[in-house]
Amino acid sequence: MRTIMAGRERGEEMRTRSRALLAGVAFVVLSMIGGTTGAWAADTCQMVKSDSLPVVMDGNQPLVKVEVNGHPVYFLVDTGASLSMILRNKAEELGLPAFSGRNGTLSGVGGRSDIQTTRIPTFTLGQHTVTDMPLTLSGERGIGRADVVGLLGEDVFRKFDVEFDLAHGVINLYQPRGCETAFLGFWSDAAMTADMRPVNPQNPKITLDVTVAGQPVRAILDSGASYSVLSLQAAARAGVTPETPGVVMGEKAQGIGAKGVQDWVGVFDGFTLGDETIKHAKLRFADLFGMGTYTEAGSRLAIDNAQNRPEMLLGADFLKAHHVLIAHSQNRLYFTYNGGPVFQVTGPALKRAASGDGTN
Repeated sequence: MRTIMAGRERGEEMRTRSRALLAGVAFVVLSMIGGTTGAWAADTCQMVKSDSLPVVMDGNQPLVKVEVNGHPVYFLVDTGASLSMILRNKAEELGLPAFSGRNGTLSGVGGRSDIQTTRIPTFTLGQHTVTDMPLTLSGERGIGRADVVGLLGEDVFRKFDVEFDLAHGVINLYQPRGCETAFLGFWSDAAMTADMRPVNPQNPKITLDVTVAGQPVRAILDSGASYSVLSLQAAARAGVTPETPGVVMGEKAQGIGAKGVQDWVGVFDGFTLGDETIKHAKLRFADLFGMGTYTEAGSRLAIDNAQNRPEMLLGADFLKAHHVLIAHSQNRLYFTYNGGPVFQVTGPALKRAASGDGTN
């Protein structure tokens, strides 16, 4: 068990260290990045590295560079998104077609967004180019800098064991062989672990069971969320509401929908994920899905209703503070603490780079 003392105690810290993007896209990515760049092995376990993706951090947004029809642009790495997609307004700027009709509705923070499809004549990731690639078209707002045009979601990443090493600006993709029972925290013998719920291929999410002030909370690991945030309901179960003394109004959270969602900041009596505990955790909380409670979906998209929505988003702040391996092959998370605040509630780290378009 590893414990991080938070809040006023941080100065004297004690750390006892603990759908497919359309079906074609997952196939495209698997075809693009075969396991040719090396392997890490222990006994009979081999972690074959399929690719290393350089990451640019814009504030708390992890971005990877791609080319769409020869245009150099960026995609947001968004493990909280079941579907990879290109933003509707960015597709128009890039001259991509929007096929007529509506294939469903996505529901998320800030409301709902209709789904269409498009086809990209050429799509390049690293040294690999794919032609005539189908892609989901959705989103009602920008997601940061003007050159961020889409996102890579869990429909792609679930095919790999994914290492987030944001301290060194890289995301590594592995295809494990014979590693079903092996310890995969290969960078540190002291790596902590937490069990993941099995991923639903129809609506893939990285779901983790955490506790907040002793209360069970269903969380997802969401690299597309700039900071971690609890739902209002989960916060209330943990004894904190907007009316609780000491709670302060925060910023407005944004997501797939067009509207912002007000959040608050409060202190909770402990947060635990697997082997790690943070005492007196200061966390944001908000009515995450209040504007997205009604969801239509076509035959290609599972309905995301209130029963399977997450109660907490573990965001990019958590990933920046840790070295993380998402071991889809084992339904397990491996992680070590890098340092710094695990949950960011104030400060310049949440602000976007000056080159951004200021969209929030």
